[in-house]
Amino acid sequence: MVLASKFDGFSVKYTNHLSLVGPFGLSGENWFMAEKEISIILPAHNEALRIERCIHEVTRAVYSFSGSYEIIVTEDGSTDGTEKIVANLCQSNPRLLLLHSDARLGKGKAIKKALVSAKGDIIVFMDVDLSTNLKYLQQIVKLAHKHRGLAIGSRHVNDSKVRRSFSRTLFSLSYNLFVRLLFRDGVHDHQCGFKAMSREVAAVVLNKTVSDGFFFDTEMILWCKKLGFPLTEVGVEWTEISKKGVTAVRLVYDGARLGLDLLSFRLNARDP
Repeated sequence: MVLASKFDGFSVKYTNHLSLVGPFGLSGENWFMAEKEISIILPAHNEALRIERCIHEVTRAVYSFSGSYEIIVTEDGSTDGTEKIVANLCQSNPRLLLLHSDARLGKGKAIKKALVSAKGDIIVFMDVDLSTNLKYLQQIVKLAHKHRGLAIGSRHVNDSKVRRSFSRTLFSLSYNLFVRLLFRDGVHDHQCGFKAMSREVAAVVLNKTVSDGFFFDTEMILWCKKLGFPLTEVGVEWTEISKKGVTAVRLVYDGARLGLDLLSFRLNARDP
């Protein structure tokens, strides 16, 4: 199966990692037959002030190198009317899809919900605040396609340019060092919300994740490494965007949760 593309050498190929079981137990070959080149997933919780600009910017970025794409907003129990804004945009944009949840699902579950509907051979998810410069979108898509694995934005490798507070930098460096020491996975940035994966990775790795919260990113990477999928880190330009409710106390709380999730994964994860 070959899809028309603006970037060279696009074709759909699957590897021996497949067991022909899609996310949430969807079975059969149909799920694995991509209908588009790219699916971009935008998890959104109370993002009414940012979501319209985000969709326009992402559309502009992806259309610059592909004409075969979809954008999926997986709205996660918002109370500020985020879903109404997206629903209105969907009326004039057939490539935009809204998935609404009345209850709060958490980042991991919201992304997995979108994955079931995704039609792209390469599946990307990113934060709605667009902390990562979108000029790297084409690069991570190409790498995920070329290696049939996972390509992730990184704030802790060569060529990355990061603007954020000292406390957030210290927390991020400490957390990622702890993960590398605990699992020896060689990954420098597990939590950057800018990732692209092949459909094989989406099906097999996301089937195994259990986290609904912020540990989801790390858990996905750890399973990817465990299952032998190629993983590439790309140094990106990343700017911290202030978020309501993010305090030093919140950072400590989130750090403790992530630590417990790491230890739980270490004790309970089993090889395939």
